[in-house]
Amino acid sequence: MKLRRTREQFGSLTIEERQTRPAVWVYRWREGTVRRKALIGPASISKTKARMLANEFRSRPASPASTLTAMTVADLVDDYKKHELGDDCGKTAKVAKAYRYIFATYVIPRWGSLPLGAVKAVEVESWLKSLMKANGTKAKIREVFGAVFRHGMRHDLYPANPIANVRQARKRETEPSILEPKEFLAILAELKGVEPVRTAFLVAGHTGLRRGEVFGLKWGDIDFERAEIRIRRSYVDGVVGPPKTETSRRPVVVSDAMCEALKDWQKQTSYKDPDDWVFASEVSFGNPLWPGTLWQRNVRPAIDRAEVKKPKLGWHTLRRSHASLALSPLVGASLRTVMEMMRHASPQMTLGTYAQSISGDNREASSRIAELLTPKRPAA
Repeated sequence: MKLRRTREQFGSLTIEERQTRPAVWVYRWREGTVRRKALIGPASISKTKARMLANEFRSRPASPASTLTAMTVADLVDDYKKHELGDDCGKTAKVAKAYRYIFATYVIPRWGSLPLGAVKAVEVESWLKSLMKANGTKAKIREVFGAVFRHGMRHDLYPANPIANVRQARKRETEPSILEPKEFLAILAELKGVEPVRTAFLVAGHTGLRRGEVFGLKWGDIDFERAEIRIRRSYVDGVVGPPKTETSRRPVVVSDAMCEALKDWQKQTSYKDPDDWVFASEVSFGNPLWPGTLWQRNVRPAIDRAEVKKPKLGWHTLRRSHASLALSPLVGASLRTVMEMMRHASPQMTLGTYAQSISGDNREASSRIAELLTPKRPAA
């Protein structure tokens, strides 16, 4: 073990190197003949900051040696962001952005200046109850806050996770909206001639892809002969990243009607090579279109013209509608089939999020959904 020591009037500051974990600042002192030490913070902070934390620590009442630390919540959050939210953290850009938002908006303003030992489960629980947010949002805040303490435990920065004892319901107070087949078709009719928005809307409804997966498609991802789409990337908030989960990489079966719609769009677009984006912008040199902008400018007005009166509709509504339709008696897909279609990691996720199943087959279910969501051709 290598030690680099800076002597202080009432003890010493030491950078302690560790074999498998990041180095840390340690404050050491004596109480009579007993040697004590306290973890001050990660070695990435400056000596001046470490000395200031050591001075603050000395001014506090004595604590059990096993839980001594001068780190604040803000210090631990900074260390978490450095190690867990970097470019190679394995999280998608959207998830990393959400974590940073929760830290900046909720955790740091309320808890940032407090020492880690001052964070108590009951107080955090009361704080969450006071937030005028949905249960899902508050549960996410608890999850992110808890991840910080788990990081501290894993890196020997703090010995406990008080957030583990925080109770917070996740159940929605109101069920999110889904589109019935007739509503989907009404909106689709209003999007006639509005390309590529109509095709993107059709792809999302027929396949249940996430919006980042829809707008992250390249022509090389589509196998027209096998009628499959390979999910290789996601496009979220202008950032290209990996799919949300490993199970998201599973191929997605597409119907004949969907293949024909994609082929029609490929004939119209200027960007049709295998490495071109399927939904490329003609005015921004072939870069992917922004899904949020398309929804507000094109889909939202189409919804109004179709007189669909449902709250909080978005691209994810199409994914939820796809799964709910597959599980309904209209299609009769089994739980296992829908789990595979949605590329969920477990049937519990599918069943807990949507509805109950009946029976069926993957490709038959996909074709049946396509039949229900494809406009009928006028008789010759």
